[in-house]
Amino acid sequence: MAIRIRRGRRIAALCAGVLTTVLLSGCSPSWTYVTNSADRTYLKVPTTWHQVSTTELAAKLNIPTGQGSGVWFTAYDADNRPSVDHVFGAGTAAPVVFVFVRDVPESDRGQISLDTLRDMLNPVSAPARQQMAMLSGGASPITPISDTVLTPGHGLHGVHVVYGKDSSNGAPPQIYDQTGYLNDDASMIYLSMVQCSLSCYQQRQKEIAGVVSSFTVKESP
Repeated sequence: MAIRIRRGRRIAALCAGVLTTVLLSGCSPSWTYVTNSADRTYLKVPTTWHQVSTTELAAKLNIPTGQGSGVWFTAYDADNRPSVDHVFGAGTAAPVVFVFVRDVPESDRGQISLDTLRDMLNPVSAPARQQMAMLSGGASPITPISDTVLTPGHGLHGVHVVYGKDSSNGAPPQIYDQTGYLNDDASMIYLSMVQCSLSCYQQRQKEIAGVVSSFTVKESP
């Protein structure tokens, strides 16, 4: 069954209420701190989440790794058997987080926008969803839930989007909680995405909210 906008609003309202409860409670899980010092990017994940093989991630993404590649990424999986398929497959019943940082070639910087950040992993922006629906001849499987422009300053701006996605193979609807930042000269993109099923997103909001809110980028002075 498709996730309708009405349902999305109900999900967003529920999550907002749960998040308020989380913020008011003084309890929090133990965390593993993930640091990319070279790009001044930081994140924390619950200690019960396991790192996904970087080699498998690189193969799945078909991108190079290592110093000088201009790309850094990592992923953590709350499943007891972490898998790259949970990160980029049709769906996952436990939360996964994927973090991605890359240089933008100078020739491409004039084309980078907030919609670029929205559409990094799925066609989330209105133009992208319209194009997808037109090409497929049906409704877009993406249902926007919330979209917030971020202006933290210090050389950064970005967008935080939460959206649902229907699966084409019968997997449960998935929720994506995605934050993207761009620096002022559009030379760097920073992205964090947490994904899990709709029921997982509702039941494990405390963990997910902690991961999402911890994603921090500090531009070089």
